[in-house]
Amino acid sequence: MNPVLVAIVFAICAGAVVAVSARDSGAASIGLTIALVAAALLVEPLPSAAILGVRVVAGLLVATIIRSAVRGGQRQPSPLGWPAEALLATAGAIAGLGVAVGLAAVAAAGGVPVGVPGAPGPGVPEVAGGGTLTSMAITVAAGTSLLALAIAPLIHGQPGVRRAIGLVLVTQAVLLIRVGLAGPGVDLEEVARAALLVTAAATGAALARAATVARTAEEADVDVLEGRRPVPAR
Repeated sequence: MNPVLVAIVFAICAGAVVAVSARDSGAASIGLTIALVAAALLVEPLPSAAILGVRVVAGLLVATIIRSAVRGGQRQPSPLGWPAEALLATAGAIAGLGVAVGLAAVAAAGGVPVGVPGAPGPGVPEVAGGGTLTSMAITVAAGTSLLALAIAPLIHGQPGVRRAIGLVLVTQAVLLIRVGLAGPGVDLEEVARAALLVTAAATGAALARAATVARTAEEADVDVLEGRRPVPAR
């Protein structure tokens, strides 16, 4: 087991827990940044400097986009609190490890190379021993941990910043699970993954801003009806 990868997974989970549970918008933004940048580094072996730069820059850009939405919107902390969110992330990681190990055992029994479908292609490392299996299982665990944390804010959360953070984390979770199950992709796929993550952040931020505008207009209408604010002249 690579201790560096384990530390990166802990950073991903801790950042995601802070992002979905913090009451302070600045702390939530910092947590999201840590989770996304750490997820960009969760790969073994490390890709080329250009691809690693694409991963890190995409994570920082996504965090900046969400930060702009957090600044103008109402903060929506987790109703469960950070201890429950941390427990949920731990349970998701354990479930992901179990699924990855089970799939690896089935593949090994059938004589299929673990984590690499078909013949190795460009950018796909050959599997040797248990090191690659362990690193891929850890990647899947990180993805399922993010998925367990983010699925509730995305589906059941109110329209706003919390749902935008959930959308970004679910997207990142799916990308990590894909890498864990199928191995690293080629360079063009890495660029496409970065573009998908940025698109998810832009979509979530736009929806959060629309929800803020709608909420402000609704509060203004209520103030006018209750006589707390004069009716604007036309």
